[in-house]
Amino acid sequence: MLAFAPIVKIQILMSPGCGHGQRASDLVADVVRQHAPSADVESILVATPEDATRLGFPGSPTVRVNGIDIEPEAPTDVGPG
Repeated sequence: MLAFAPIVKIQILMSPGCGHGQRASDLVADVVRQHAPSADVESILVATPEDATRLGFPGSPTVRVNGIDIEPEAPTDVGPG
């Protein structure tokens, strides 16, 4: 019987010039390397207010695992901030 591991998709969303973006990316890379080496990690640049609205982007940086923000009390309004 074959066992399939669930696919983990991680998104790192950030605005241009985000002061914490690189640190967030480094932390995600460390966690993925240790706990989910087969995870799909995607970095997304949120450059415009339209991008922010389309992506439901509450602020920079934002990290989502399988579409769920890892910040339990993330802001609900969106914008490139």
